[in-house]
Amino acid sequence: MVQINKATHWLDLKKLILILASLCIFTSLLNALFSSYQVQKQVMVTDTLEANRAYATKLADVTDLFLQSVLMQLKASSNVIAQNLNNSAQIDNELKQMLVRTNSFDSVVLVSASGKIIGAQPSSLGITGTMLKNEVETSPLRKQTPYIVGPFISPAGNLMVSPTHPIFDNNGNYLGFIAAGIYLKGDNILGKLLSNHHHQDKTYVYVTGPNGKLIYHHDDHRIGQDVTANEVVTSLTRKGSGANQIINTQGVEMLAGYASVETSGWGVVAQRPLAVTMSQLSDTMSHVLKTTVPFTVFLLICVLGFGGLIAKPLWRLAKLSEQVQDGRNIDFPHVATWYYEATWLYQAMHGSVKHLGAQVQRFDDERKQDQLTLLFNRRGMEKWLETAYEQATPFSIIALDIDHFKRVNDTFGHHIGDTVIQKLAELMRRNAREQDHLCRSGGEEFLMFLPHVEISQATKIAERLRHCTETTVFADAGHITISLGVSHWPTCSEDLHHALKLADRSLYQAKANGRNRVEQAVLANHNAA
Repeated sequence: MVQINKATHWLDLKKLILILASLCIFTSLLNALFSSYQVQKQVMVTDTLEANRAYATKLADVTDLFLQSVLMQLKASSNVIAQNLNNSAQIDNELKQMLVRTNSFDSVVLVSASGKIIGAQPSSLGITGTMLKNEVETSPLRKQTPYIVGPFISPAGNLMVSPTHPIFDNNGNYLGFIAAGIYLKGDNILGKLLSNHHHQDKTYVYVTGPNGKLIYHHDDHRIGQDVTANEVVTSLTRKGSGANQIINTQGVEMLAGYASVETSGWGVVAQRPLAVTMSQLSDTMSHVLKTTVPFTVFLLICVLGFGGLIAKPLWRLAKLSEQVQDGRNIDFPHVATWYYEATWLYQAMHGSVKHLGAQVQRFDDERKQDQLTLLFNRRGMEKWLETAYEQATPFSIIALDIDHFKRVNDTFGHHIGDTVIQKLAELMRRNAREQDHLCRSGGEEFLMFLPHVEISQATKIAERLRHCTETTVFADAGHITISLGVSHWPTCSEDLHHALKLADRSLYQAKANGRNRVEQAVLANHNAA
């Protein structure tokens, strides 16, 4: 038997063992951490872009509805004034009533076809009898159609916009126009709409005019700046809404969502610095490191204490590290380890990868869960639907939302509204089975998926939940009601997306029929809509 000189070989082998083991473990760890970082980064950026796009679209839609409402008010008053153009007292009374009836605008002006101001409220403006002069002020005279002027600086130094509506007599002759003055920083509906935003997560909103200049920004010094060089502002002229990762005119990398206001040609942009989103990702990865590093250090100490490993098992274990790409559990092939040290290292390495995979899986599960209600969010819903569709599992769908939920928020505050949502989620759990899939699809809207439950039974479950909600006292908010719509896949429609839409349509039918009720979708074989 060949005798090995331990004095010349044993120490070198222990160093080699330590190096190989360290490389194996840290390669697996770094591979998994890098893959996890890339996945988390993509998800966070995508989620932030979509959230900003949705918020900008919502704000643009509300602003558009407000401006249309103002134009309708002006139209109604223009009809009254057209019949009483020679009655100054009647005109003055109508202008006063316009300010009293609504908080939509701060002033109102009546201009003749010659450009002379023949009426203005409040009277403190002191502009009655003066003539319009500049091109901006006289533009409604040239257009003779409903038109929004501005933004421009008023004689009093206020940044404002002015919706206008033409006045015609019964013969179609142009008599002038009526204009409402809205201060963008004033105590009116539009001013509050543009300025009432949350900044806790560094997201902020700005609004551009048709000319690409800022008409609203949380930094007042930037109002009036030309931002046409911004990629988002350029995109607003090509399409209604969208989201981009851009570098703004201040050189800051942003995650921006945008939407246009059709009535005025304005653009609404909601954006958040990329650095803020990345700082949240850094916190997540720091948490992963804190939970994995101690285990890794412990493993290395143990490996250092177990020398005398043979080259082939070590080489095969090192090769296994190359199979770890995303930090999730992998199926380790069998390695012939006929001595204790090699067996221990194999199991320890497997446990390290499995531990890290569990951490990544836990964070992935958290992304599928709504943090307020602990129900599934849209991502979790889509994963479940994908599985149910692939396995051809029939299920009933219950779509529901809270009736007049805005009134709860406006009356008691958003913290009470959150409590109501949490309580409703608890009622849903009480009225569901363990295998049912419960989701919060957004705001006060929820979905329940009941596998292997017929639509008739699902309707009874929905009615039971409706009655339970109606009779439950919600702390601080009192009693609330819900409206529900029920459909079934594939009974109502073999198209999964259409089955979901049928539940949503039934929900809105319940609301249209008076709320606090359940409506069932028509079965596919009975002429489903």
